[in-house]
Amino acid sequence: MTQSENTFSLLALCARAQGHPTQYQQLRQQAATLILWNSLPAQAESHGLAPLVYAHLQAAGVAMPADVQQQLQARAMQHSHANRVRAKALAEVLAAFQSAKIDALALKGAALAQLVYPQPGLRPMRDVDLLVSKLQTRQAQSLLVELGFNAPLPGDDLPAKHLPNAQRETEGLPVSIELHHNLYTGGAPAAEFEALCQRAIPFTVEGVTAYTLGHEDMLEHIYQHLRVNLLLDSLRLIWVADLVSLAEGYAGEIDWQRVSPRLRHALALCHWLTPLSEALRQTAPLKLGRPPQGIGANVGLEFQGWPRYSLAARRHKGYAAILRDTFFPAEWWLRFYYGLPSAPSPKFRIDPAWWWGRWARHPLHILGWVRHYFRHRAKI
Repeated sequence: MTQSENTFSLLALCARAQGHPTQYQQLRQQAATLILWNSLPAQAESHGLAPLVYAHLQAAGVAMPADVQQQLQARAMQHSHANRVRAKALAEVLAAFQSAKIDALALKGAALAQLVYPQPGLRPMRDVDLLVSKLQTRQAQSLLVELGFNAPLPGDDLPAKHLPNAQRETEGLPVSIELHHNLYTGGAPAAEFEALCQRAIPFTVEGVTAYTLGHEDMLEHIYQHLRVNLLLDSLRLIWVADLVSLAEGYAGEIDWQRVSPRLRHALALCHWLTPLSEALRQTAPLKLGRPPQGIGANVGLEFQGWPRYSLAARRHKGYAAILRDTFFPAEWWLRFYYGLPSAPSPKFRIDPAWWWGRWARHPLHILGWVRHYFRHRAKI
């Protein structure tokens, strides 16, 4: 295993809110093989994991070089302060919305930091995402302007999913609010705002009662967010931490019958990054199957073909390699993106779901992107 693979494996083991003995044992073993410690803080930060890496290495009793420990501790303290500032701003916005009778649901990190993580500062945030009804979107954005945010007001037609970020500076830090009126581009019957509100659960932020998606809806939202980024962008392990931590933290309260099989298959794949607790594996229930091939150094976790990379950016590899990367992605990526069950042995793959995903569903999906690309080009 290369040093880059060692570093990534150590980061992946820290992609969870709560630790457990098996994880800490693996973490100590992985840390014992790590040579390039100096790159760890920057890589942890890029994955949104710096506070979690610091907390888990401390809890596992891992001895770190003094400068690495200082850097991780400093980043953890910075995120803790930033999250307190953003939590106060969120509470202010939600209180104003409630006074104006605007219903809002906090999404992703804004809610998970309070609900799932032992301390909110363990879950770094870039933006605060809020979901409001389409009918109240303009009113909500106007209210943000009244609260001092630089918030561009929408025209007659709303964007497909969310408005441009509303930004202001608070206590010397940038605070960004992103108003969504759809959970997903184009919407979906299961994502109608009224239905989501009926299943919403409360939590408290800075003394203000807030609401977020029900556990099953939040799991699906995190998974869909991960899928989009797995095709078009780089994987950030904090999203894996969100998925795993929510599932483990509320395993006994989640109605697993409402959780789609593809999401359960994807969740099971996370075990090969950070070991899932026995309680979750039994309650969900999850079938782990065999380890997927080629997930070292993050290579097998990310899509290497088109449309993530332009043909010009990959021309140096040759067109045969471009076609292979595009139509025959790595096993972990394919299984996670399409929610496929564990594949059979590499020497004897006869599972129909695996064959359909590998040889039909993914190629057809790529061809759909090709059609979309040429339609877009025709309009330019």
